[in-house]
Amino acid sequence: MSCASTFRRMFPGVTLTVEDLLLLESFQIGYFPGWVPEREFAAVLWAYPLIRRYLVVRCPAIAGLVQEAMARFGPVQDAQELARCGHELVWAIADLLVYNKCPEAYDSQTFHNWDFAEVTSIAALGDKVVIDAGAGTGRVALEAAHAAREVFAVEPVGRLRHFIRAKAAAAGLRNLFVLDGFQDAIPLPDGFADVLITSHALGWRLEGELCEMERVVKPSGTIIHCPGTADAVEEEQHHGRLISPDWQYHWARYKEADGWKRKYWKQLAR
Repeated sequence: MSCASTFRRMFPGVTLTVEDLLLLESFQIGYFPGWVPEREFAAVLWAYPLIRRYLVVRCPAIAGLVQEAMARFGPVQDAQELARCGHELVWAIADLLVYNKCPEAYDSQTFHNWDFAEVTSIAALGDKVVIDAGAGTGRVALEAAHAAREVFAVEPVGRLRHFIRAKAAAAGLRNLFVLDGFQDAIPLPDGFADVLITSHALGWRLEGELCEMERVVKPSGTIIHCPGTADAVEEEQHHGRLISPDWQYHWARYKEADGWKRKYWKQLAR
């Protein structure tokens, strides 16, 4: 099943248009190579020069892909075919667009409903400084803030950061702080946190992420990953790295709404 088909099933009430491409941040546009369908991408680039310019100005690294796609595929003249191309393009990257357009649709996904005791059974959060790295819509950060002394939600998407702040304010949480950052570039000092947690976010740049997480966690602190990846053969590459002698994570299985997953944890040396 294609990504587009999967996203249509995930977000049945969401409407996406090519103009939503103007919501994307520079790092999100940088994910396009190898991801966007090039024929459909080229059709949109030819038909919408404003969108083409926005993408290149926002993320100059995409200029080569834009030039190559337009050189390979010419304009689409038929309005119905152009509409199809636009539809296929936006749904191929629907998760990126939904983060920016309607984070509440992502926040309502059933996979967020896993039991937070999968984390607290590994490390108690009471009176601890906690980082939620790659915080998304803030499910982990908000949950952790009810027990921890302070929680720092690190999230690169501006719209998601606003979403987390709004939910924290509505819940009356004054110990949750939202920061702009990536999992491999966390804007906090060395040895800052007692516990770092990731949920459905690990693995965009795995080695750099794991190094950075160990930098910001105190000696004897704990790192916990609930990546949302299946307990299946196709996940063996990341699984193998995490439990390798290089990283030495422990692991176990846990249940989410859509099946069995793997979680990983380690306590750093003193």
